[in-house]
Amino acid sequence: MHSALTVAASSLPSAVLRYAAAFFFVVVAIAIAYALVKAAKALGRVDKVLADVDQQAVPLMQKAGTTLDGVNANLGNVDQITKDVADITEKIDKMATSVEGAVTTPARKAAAFSAGVQSAFSSFLKRDRGANGDARSAPSSGDEPAPESSSRSTSAASVAEGAAADAASTVSEGKVPDAAAAAEPGD
Repeated sequence: MHSALTVAASSLPSAVLRYAAAFFFVVVAIAIAYALVKAAKALGRVDKVLADVDQQAVPLMQKAGTTLDGVNANLGNVDQITKDVADITEKIDKMATSVEGAVTTPARKAAAFSAGVQSAFSSFLKRDRGANGDARSAPSSGDEPAPESSSRSTSAASVAEGAAADAASTVSEGKVPDAAAAAEPGD
């Protein structure tokens, strides 16, 4: 019996190892099977999600394409509106320049003319005051009125000639702003 026990005792560690290895492989196989079942369920869910995305993504892309087409059409309209506004602004600028030229040119000429008339009138008054000053400084006898000065007795034609000459000299001396521009030919 000893020999049987010795044989059994010597084979016991190898048998235990065999049973332990078999048990280990069974546990590993169960764990792998469980993991594969879980992976199959996850892949089934992923497959379902991808199918839903395929069904819903195509209509969404079509809607996005339609929206982009509408946006592009509106951008074309905005571009046209911008061009129209630029054209209108340019026309308004040209019109304002024309109106400014139509108003300023006669205004310059009127200013030059009024400066000439003012100069002529002031020189006329200076002559008149000078002549009146000479007549008043002369001794007068009693209540007799002072004699008329020579400048008052001049004719209207000589006064007009003097005014025109004074206006011409004022403009030529540059006393009136923009008088040269107002007197240019073609205005």
